[in-house]
Amino acid sequence: MLAFSSDIYLIKTAELQKLPHKKGIIPDNGEITLFLDAENGDFLISGAGDVAAAADEYLPVRLAYQSFPKLKSFFINLNKKIKRRHYIISPAVYTVPLQCLYDNHVLRGERNAQNAYEWTNKRWQMSAEEKHKRWTDLYNSLKNRGFDRNDPILLVLNRCLGVKDQIFQGHHRLGICKELKMKEVAVSFWAVHRSFDFFKLFVRRKM
Repeated sequence: MLAFSSDIYLIKTAELQKLPHKKGIIPDNGEITLFLDAENGDFLISGAGDVAAAADEYLPVRLAYQSFPKLKSFFINLNKKIKRRHYIISPAVYTVPLQCLYDNHVLRGERNAQNAYEWTNKRWQMSAEEKHKRWTDLYNSLKNRGFDRNDPILLVLNRCLGVKDQIFQGHHRLGICKELKMKEVAVSFWAVHRSFDFFKLFVRRKM
């Protein structure tokens, strides 16, 4: 069964125009839909004509992927270790506006110099000096070298309760990119199996 991202993302048009198109998977309803294929590479399943003719720098895209039935997905999502074993990982990296991620409320909390590297897990705790050094080193790297596409933000579709997209890795970099007023970042889209829509009632919008 097909599952879809909880949000729509603005993706660079030039990158979408390089993707192949496969017809007949879903009706072409005018929405641009990108299918995540971990084995063979991503492709468009609707909206290819709009992509080909577009002149805008970014286009709104819904992401789709193959998911287990919702009951099975529900039980998989109850256990973090099991859930991670079933991640769908797209091999592609896409460019999206930084503001799009904030507008979609996919962050679990905004990181800055004051709260950097504060973890609830005691195994990851570090001294104030170490936190400051790590933040400063990352800040200077992004400021001097720009965003590294080889180390994209990891965004997992439906990660929260199986119904809401959420950043997995990259909160500190996003906080610095926002401070540096960067326009866009590179994102790798992963996905977990989609659970029951009922759980949307329990998702708290952050950021």
